[in-house]
Amino acid sequence: MGTTVKTSADQALALINDSVRTLKAYHLTPETRNVKLNQNENPCDWDRGIKERAAAFFAERPWNRYPDFVPDALKARLAAHVGTTPDGVIVGNGSNEMLLVLMLSFAAKAKSAIVCSPTFSVYRLLSNGMGIRPVDVSLTNDLRYDVPAIKKAAAGNPGAMLIICSPNNPTGNAVSEADLRDILSVHTGVCVLDQAYVEFGGFNATGLIDEYKNLIIARTFSKAMAAAGMRLGYMIGDPEVITEINKIKLPYNINFFTEHAASTILDNAAMAQKSVDMIIKERDLLYDYLKTLQFDNVYPSTANFILIRTKHKQKLFQHLKDSDILVRDVSSYPMLENCLRFSIGTPDENKLLQKSLKLFFDRV
Repeated sequence: MGTTVKTSADQALALINDSVRTLKAYHLTPETRNVKLNQNENPCDWDRGIKERAAAFFAERPWNRYPDFVPDALKARLAAHVGTTPDGVIVGNGSNEMLLVLMLSFAAKAKSAIVCSPTFSVYRLLSNGMGIRPVDVSLTNDLRYDVPAIKKAAAGNPGAMLIICSPNNPTGNAVSEADLRDILSVHTGVCVLDQAYVEFGGFNATGLIDEYKNLIIARTFSKAMAAAGMRLGYMIGDPEVITEINKIKLPYNINFFTEHAASTILDNAAMAQKSVDMIIKERDLLYDYLKTLQFDNVYPSTANFILIRTKHKQKLFQHLKDSDILVRDVSSYPMLENCLRFSIGTPDENKLLQKSLKLFFDRV
């Protein structure tokens, strides 16, 4: 009989890529409060009648059968929605999966990823997990994109992957068309433009795809489309590039309910637009109010959230929790010491936030 080899837990862990072992996991501690302004969700849920029609489909559709291998009907609907062709669209289980597919497609040749910090932490998590060397370019002191620094990093890292979030999470700033063109004029690698929040403001870059074949835009249904629980994301790019990326995408990555519900949402896009219009109005009203309070800084936003800085960060965070309001502490991000992020809620939720903030500063 042969000798049985037993592997210890330490030996098994040692087999995991070092780039993964050194990562800090992306995590959000689950908490429940009446006013939830911590995850940049759309505060407006979908009409019950629309949900019931989708649920009826779910009840009738056989569960034992696979969804469409390629969700062509949904791709066509998305293409019409954003003004492109279906062969230039790829659909995934949230925009995070789309970012992962991009990394898989470009990592070996890109070798490095230019990331403009502070920004969405999943970019660094995915690139490190893939063994792609991160190249950090800091935002300016007023938390705007440093275009000369980005161009310098692009020139010094030819072929690198460049990731730009616009509007940027968690700062709310956006890159302009002129600045994006300036960057793309020197960048030779793939440029991933994450526009998860673009419906709330900033430059919509879909019109540049025909001109810049290395530009790929990521979008989501989690924000403007009020479907964070559905997990649907998509990417838009040159059809030839998207065809190649599709080869590495997992088969059947969109379940049949998500596919149907997304089409239902697109049928009712005008309802989503009403919530977007409300959020933009409320964001601007809240920004004006926040500017009247004793914050160290209130940063302009083109997204569905506002970033603030205060030396009373920890006390304010706890005060809001005690007032049944959850906001996001982003002070661990680079350059964001003492910063909190407020998602835009309904008018009533925003009034409760303002009331709680006033009470706090009246006592400070």
